[in-house]
Amino acid sequence: MRRNLKTTLHKLGAAFAALAVAVSLAPAALAAPTSVTDVDDSTVTITGLLDGDTVSAYLIADADIDDTNNLTYTMAGNLPAAYDTIDELVAVTSDGYAFTQGTDMQNAAAAIAKSLSDAGVAAATTATASGTSAELALGSGYYLIRVTSTNGETRVYQNMVVDVSPKANDGGTYDPHDDVSVEVKKTDVTVTKTVGANYTESTDEYSVGDEVPFKVETVIPSYPADSTNATFIIADTPSAGLEIVVSSIQVNGVDAANGAAYTIVATTGGYTITYSKDYILAHPGEAVAVTYNAKLTSAAFSHAADDVTGNTATVEFNPNPYENTTVTPGDDTTVQTYGYVFKKVDANGGDLAGATFTITLDNGEVLTSTSGSDGYIWFEDLAAGTYTATETVVPAGHLKAPDQTFTLSAATATADNPATAGVTENNYLVATADVVDPDQPTLPTTGGAGTLIITAVGVGLLAAGGVVILRAQKKQREQ
Repeated sequence: MRRNLKTTLHKLGAAFAALAVAVSLAPAALAAPTSVTDVDDSTVTITGLLDGDTVSAYLIADADIDDTNNLTYTMAGNLPAAYDTIDELVAVTSDGYAFTQGTDMQNAAAAIAKSLSDAGVAAATTATASGTSAELALGSGYYLIRVTSTNGETRVYQNMVVDVSPKANDGGTYDPHDDVSVEVKKTDVTVTKTVGANYTESTDEYSVGDEVPFKVETVIPSYPADSTNATFIIADTPSAGLEIVVSSIQVNGVDAANGAAYTIVATTGGYTITYSKDYILAHPGEAVAVTYNAKLTSAAFSHAADDVTGNTATVEFNPNPYENTTVTPGDDTTVQTYGYVFKKVDANGGDLAGATFTITLDNGEVLTSTSGSDGYIWFEDLAAGTYTATETVVPAGHLKAPDQTFTLSAATATADNPATAGVTENNYLVATADVVDPDQPTLPTTGGAGTLIITAVGVGLLAAGGVVILRAQKKQREQ
């Protein structure tokens, strides 16, 4: 009898040891089974991510199959009173996984996330996105899913609730929930900058002295209601050649002014519009359009395709509203201008200094250029179009040259200006022919044969005139 008992105990010990080894080798379930009838974990895949994003799962309701084969839930602590029972939670999960601003599910997720965050509850598990997705192995129940990012330069992630409760089968028992693939809830935060009367990406319709219209379009980020941080700042910085007309700045068609929604700091060199956290959280997804004019100055430039007069608009926001980190996506516009250059020469082809040409623009600006020792005349900061330059100062000893008419466009003005050594440009039309100032006719020099002829002719004319006068006087006396 003792021998049989000893043998039985030995077998039982071996069985328990084998069971312990098997348990140690099996994957650990996040929600530990509370009975032998509990089901295995389910795999939840979150898609639509950026590489390196962090996905965290917080247990809200732990599902279990009890000894009598009933599905039961144990609610997590620190839940809001409105969602601390399974019936309250199930009632708001009917809107599925698609993000819709202001739905019951989104409001519930935000409230639960804030409550758990305030209580310092740790995530049941986390995963890091590889590529565009991340996988979580979750025990049966309901989970709050939070995605955080430090590289989400154009998005804010929303909290989600995922249900992986056991599913009843035809045999009267339960199976694990099917694996779930969920596209992350997010809102994109982008900025679009346009320029010109038609609000396009670039323009070449403006000359120096013109006021150029600009528009910045964006939306207020849709932050979760429990966001620790909710930053939204619009900024705009022009390059050399543009000066913002501060009085022209409008937000959604209304003159920009400090108030409850935002504060603005603006100069000719740029502006910053900073929205308040209260306004941001109360107006998620609201469209914002900032319009203004900037004066085009003589500092406008075009050195290369990516080095042209313009400006950059940015929006600053928190891709992870639970940290202070911000990102600033932006968008650029360009104001393309053109130039024209020709060489002034004398009748012998030599460089001619001291000639001044003038162009009067439609906006009243008067542009002048005077040739130096190299003979070059040039005009810059001009819109596409046809112009006429008139010589208004003629060097001594020369006659005025004909007016110079020329047409500028992206197709014709592509060269460097030869008159500006050390500066590379790509927006000049270079005249192929020099402009000649003819020599002014001059009298022959004193003592030459020419002067003798002229003197003789003069004397002859005087003598003839004297004869005519004498005859007239004689005739008067005879009468």
